[in-house]
Amino acid sequence: MRKQTKLVAVLSASALLAIGASMTSFAASPWVEENGTWVYYEKNGEKATEVWRKSGDKWYWLNEDGEMATDTLVEVDDDHYYVDANGAMVIGEWKEVPNEDYDGDDSDEPMNWWYYFGSNGKAYKTGNSNTLASFKTINGHKYIFDEDGKMLYGWIDQYGVRQTGDTAWQNGMYYCGDEHDGRQRNNEWAYLDIVDTLFESTDINTSTRSTFDDENQTRWFWFLANGKKVIDKDNYNINGKRYSFDMDGRMNAEWATKRGTSSTAPNAAKGASANDASYTGLFRYYGDPADGAKVTRGFFKVVPDEYLDTKDYNDSQERTYYADRNGNLVASKIETISGKKYAFNAAGEMQTGLKAISKNSSNVILGIKNSDDSVLPFDTYDLFKENVNDLRASGYELYFFGSDGVMRTGKQSVTIDGDNYTFLFNKSGSNKGAGKTGIDNQKYYMGGMLMAAERSDKYAVVKIDSNNNTYKLLTTDDFLNDPDVTFNTTNPDSSKYDEYYKVASVTPGVTYNLVNTAGTIQKNKAKAKDGDGQCYNINRSGDITDVYVES
Repeated sequence: MRKQTKLVAVLSASALLAIGASMTSFAASPWVEENGTWVYYEKNGEKATEVWRKSGDKWYWLNEDGEMATDTLVEVDDDHYYVDANGAMVIGEWKEVPNEDYDGDDSDEPMNWWYYFGSNGKAYKTGNSNTLASFKTINGHKYIFDEDGKMLYGWIDQYGVRQTGDTAWQNGMYYCGDEHDGRQRNNEWAYLDIVDTLFESTDINTSTRSTFDDENQTRWFWFLANGKKVIDKDNYNINGKRYSFDMDGRMNAEWATKRGTSSTAPNAAKGASANDASYTGLFRYYGDPADGAKVTRGFFKVVPDEYLDTKDYNDSQERTYYADRNGNLVASKIETISGKKYAFNAAGEMQTGLKAISKNSSNVILGIKNSDDSVLPFDTYDLFKENVNDLRASGYELYFFGSDGVMRTGKQSVTIDGDNYTFLFNKSGSNKGAGKTGIDNQKYYMGGMLMAAERSDKYAVVKIDSNNNTYKLLTTDDFLNDPDVTFNTTNPDSSKYDEYYKVASVTPGVTYNLVNTAGTIQKNKAKAKDGDGQCYNINRSGDITDVYVES
C-alpha cells in the first residue's frame, strides 16, 4: 500500500539547489543526479518514490516523481517531517512554515506556522486520544501543538484547543504568547490586552465576575507552575504579596469584595453595598490595575467604589481605610491600631467627628448614625438635647473621633452647628470612648455633653430619671409643666411674690437639680435667680423645693 504523502513549500523560494558538494557521498551508489536533482534507484532498477532513503547518517525523502525533496514540509501517514535545503531530514529543530490558509491581517490564523521536529524527525503533535491539553517540553519550556503538528499560541483551553475572538481570555486556561513565541506561561505574571464584552454589567447581585469601566483593557493574569491561570481566588499569596482574581482569571484591581456566604464565593470588583443582603463584610483594596496590585496594608486614602458607598458616593472625594496584615479591610469595628482606637463603618471608612455607635462587647459595630440621621438627628444643640436619650435607649452611645480618626477620651470641645460644647468621654473600661451619661465631679452629662445653663439663662433644671436612665435639661417652664412633679401654687405672700410654686411631690426615682452656666450642681442655695427673674430654693441635697417670681 502506498504511503499517503504531502509536500508543502516553505519560506525558501529556491527549488533547484547547488547540492553537488553536499551529495558527493552519493557517487557510485543508488543515488543518481538527474536534471539538477537527485534520485534513488532500487535494486530492481525502479526509481524510489514517496519513501525515505538514507545516505550516511541522514535520511532523505523521494517525492512522487522520485525526486529528492528539499526545503519543504513532508506529510507521511499523518506525521509531518521537514527536509532542509540539502534534502536531509531535520531533527531536533524548530521550523517556520507558510500557512496555506492565511487570508490577511484579520485572520485568526498566522501567516506562518511553527513546527518542532523531534529526535525521530516527526513533528510534535497532540495525540488523538488525549482529552485534556498535553504540553511538550522543549529546551526547558512547554509548548502545545495541534494534531497536525502546528504550534498553538495565545489562549488555550483545558482541552488543548486554541481560543480566538473577544472571549478567548475567558475560555482559555493557558496562555502561550503570540505566533512567534508559543511558550506556556508558568509561575509568572502576564499583562495582556483583552476585550470585555460585559464590561458594563451592573447585575451586582448575581455577578461572579469583575466589572471594569472599559471594554478594551490590559489586565494582569497569574499562571501557576502547571500553566493554568489562577481563577476565583481571594487574598491569594504570590511571592509574599496578596492578590485577588475573578472567575475569569483577571486580577482584581482597586476595590474587591467577597460576596455570598461560602468561603469559595467569587469576588467582584464592583460588589455588594454595605446594605446588600449578600454582603459578608470582607472588603479588600488592591492597587492600580497596571502595577501588579499588591494589597494595600495599613492606612490608605482612596475614592470608594460607588457600589460600596451608594449614599454619599462622590468620585472625587477620598475616604480613609485600613487593611490588616492579611490585606482584609477593617470594617464594622472599633479597632485598636498602634495603641489608638479607630472606628470603621460597614464599608470600611474611617470615622471622624461625633458619631452615635451601637456595638457589642467585642467592639463589633452594629450600627453608626451620623449627626444628620433621618430618624434621630443630633446636628444642632436642640436636636441633640431632644434625641440623645432616645439614641441611648436604642442602644447607641456618642463617640468623638478627631480629624485623624483617633477616638478622643476625657474632656473635649465638640463643635455642633458652629458652636462649641464641652463633652466628657469615658477614659477606660469596656465603654471606653463613649460619652459620659450621669454625674462626674458634681456635674451632669448626657451622651457626653455637659448639662449646663446657657449664659443668658444663668440656671437650668436637670431632670434625672433613674427609672429609665435618662437625663434632660429643662427650662423653668418645662420644669413647671413636667408630668413627674406636682406643685402647691398657693402664694404665701402676694405682697412679696407674683408667683409661687412649692414642690408637693415627685415621681419616685425622679430627681430635679439646678445647674449653673458651668454645669455645677447647686446645693443649699436660696434665691438663685435665672435670666428671666425666676428664683429657686435648693436644699442641702440639691433638690429644688420652691420656684417663685418676686413682686
